[in-house]
Amino acid sequence: MSIEAVIVGDEEVRAHFRRAAGEIDGKLADSMGRITIRLQAHVIRNKLSGQVLKVRTNNLRGSIHQEVIRDGSGIVGRVGTNVEYAAFHEYGFNGTQSVREHMRTIKMAFGKMLKEPKKIMVGAHARHIDYKRKSFLRTALQDQREEIMIALNEAVKEAMRRT
Repeated sequence: MSIEAVIVGDEEVRAHFRRAAGEIDGKLADSMGRITIRLQAHVIRNKLSGQVLKVRTNNLRGSIHQEVIRDGSGIVGRVGTNVEYAAFHEYGFNGTQSVREHMRTIKMAFGKMLKEPKKIMVGAHARHIDYKRKSFLRTALQDQREEIMIALNEAVKEAMRRT
């Protein structure tokens, strides 16, 4: 015994899916752009304005950037920073760090205030660091995970309705 099936209009179905794929790609890219902008704002406002890390120089907070990358494998949204010490805070660090020789301005010596600040040379040395993990990127992503999933699903649904 065998069962045979004939698909009528298979070219139309394939054409529909090709159109849908382009529409889905565009909707997902647009949605990913909005998602990364919201995530970037969340990191700056709700993680780096004293909640997780205190603001000292505004360098880290000012470096948070977002981008959407489209390549052959898909659409990727990124929120991150290029500040070197950010990884110490995000993941924690326990180890030895090399410190280069540098100039330091001191205002106090042996517990007494100096009449005028003085510049001194600090020689190169190693120091032990124990930074506790204070995640601001991964926790921000986790905070918005459900909202992100809803937005991406809605983008696909919208694209399918339009084709």
